[in-house]
Amino acid sequence: MVHDVTRIFGVEFIILDLIFCLIWMMILIKKKYILQWLFGFFGAVVVFLFDYVLWYTVHDPPTRIIYSLPDGFTPLTFLIYFSFTYGMIEFSYAAVMFSAKSWRKMLYWTILLYTGWFAIGLLPRVLPMSDTTIHIVRQMTRGRWLQIGMAVGGYLLLIVLKFIWEPFKDLTWKKLGYLFLVGVLVHFAMEITLFAAGIRPVGNLLDVLLFNSLIEFNSGIPFMYFGWALLKDKGISIGGETEELPIETAVLPTGDLDFPSTLKKK
Repeated sequence: MVHDVTRIFGVEFIILDLIFCLIWMMILIKKKYILQWLFGFFGAVVVFLFDYVLWYTVHDPPTRIIYSLPDGFTPLTFLIYFSFTYGMIEFSYAAVMFSAKSWRKMLYWTILLYTGWFAIGLLPRVLPMSDTTIHIVRQMTRGRWLQIGMAVGGYLLLIVLKFIWEPFKDLTWKKLGYLFLVGVLVHFAMEITLFAAGIRPVGNLLDVLLFNSLIEFNSGIPFMYFGWALLKDKGISIGGETEELPIETAVLPTGDLDFPSTLKKK
């Protein structure tokens, strides 16, 4: 079965996307989430290497197909923009959630993410600025099993490490579930807003929405957390929040979560 991941949108989306990304980065810096900001920048580089270098340049035929671009854009400049906003926001959001301890902080960043991306998707339908259409496709028929393998392999790696390596000793089963939830939340935010705005064709609803939300970002979350845990173990400041994952209780508290001392890293 052919598995195309399609976007059809206007120049307004690009402008709003850049504005929201800038606001997001400023909030990160204001709240002293410097390491999270760096994770976002690293994510932008990783996405560019996949999207432009591997999928657009190396693969033959290309996985990334660009049918139309606005005037002034080349495939290179467009995919630099495209990779940066996506990578910066999703990777830094995941890093913020790794470090969050209070449910209020988790909700703050999740609401900010969903509100911003819904605004980017829906405002151009109300205030159109241009008739220019960008039409891009990611042809993922060959890549889906690789993504599944990365997700399954990554989480299996974390499970093994929790038993054999000190930096991962405090990685409980609930925390593993939390990591998976973060991967779902961040990518579902993108997919649901694209479908709501009509940027994703409705015909892709079930396969793209479900698969991308469950697997796409979770193919990278375990490897992100691997790096995060090693940085914590080296004593590098994570800024903004404490380093504990906020999922050691089934009751939603009103303030900070109180982690049982036996589960805290010694």
